[in-house]
Amino acid sequence: DQSTPRRRLRRARGVLTARERRIFQPRRLAEDPITLEELSAEFDISRERVRQIEVRAFEKVQDAVQKEALAQAQALRVVDA
Repeated sequence: DQSTPRRRLRRARGVLTARERRIFQPRRLAEDPITLEELSAEFDISRERVRQIEVRAFEKVQDAVQKEALAQAQALRVVDA
């Protein structure tokens, strides 16, 4: 089923920049999430900056998932009509 939440999330990651993806995935999608401190050291930026990038990435993914769900709902309405 193409509309499962996990598949939607995977497809939605495509809206992220490479940097956002490298921060978002280990923070939000990993079984054992990486800490802000670890990512801060890896990217040589502050923990606060990592957090800001993570929040922006989450918002972009959330928006993409919502748009896809809305498009699917509208397509179903057209089929039902």
